[in-house]
Amino acid sequence: MRFVGWLFAAALMILLGWIGGPVAMTSYREAMAANPDLVKIQAAEDLVKTYRRHAAGGYRLNLSIVDTPPDYNPVRACGYDPEAILKNENVPFLQSADWGFEVLQRRASGDYARVVDDNRASYLAEHHSVATMAALSQCLASPFASLCRGRVDRLAALADAAGAKELADLRDFARKQNQAILCTFLDGAAARRGITKTAAVAKAAP
Repeated sequence: MRFVGWLFAAALMILLGWIGGPVAMTSYREAMAANPDLVKIQAAEDLVKTYRRHAAGGYRLNLSIVDTPPDYNPVRACGYDPEAILKNENVPFLQSADWGFEVLQRRASGDYARVVDDNRASYLAEHHSVATMAALSQCLASPFASLCRGRVDRLAALADAAGAKELADLRDFARKQNQAILCTFLDGAAARRGITKTAAVAKAAP
């Protein structure tokens, strides 16, 4: 497997030599002599970041945080009617909750996406060589991205599967924390505008 990985990396480096592949690998080799573990992590993080930027269709595996419709269920879970609490017509800017709600939703999605990225980088660093990861990063950022995108898709899926339980636990924890933050924000917005809750919200047991 390691031999196949090196063959794949070598083939990509030859293909991408004109865009600086050999120069990048020289830098990686020099740094690896000083701290190989750190260099593997850096190469993995570079690959994950490049994958996020250049993968077709945006962030893979239903983790897109761009152009997604707003989810108003968390607002209802806080005991508020979304049409009432998020209405901004004829409402002073500082009393409107619309902008804050959108910011909190993007923050929640971005936080979880970073957790997934960290998991993928750790997995890639453990299972793949610096040469393979550097070659894939170069390929994804080149006109030849279609040649290697499928391979990186598979590597990302393997990483997600390996850390599925941990990711699920972290997602559940993050969802509860973000829900609490949203409810606190909406309570403040409602108090400023004299809006009452439409339903009582059950508090979690201590």
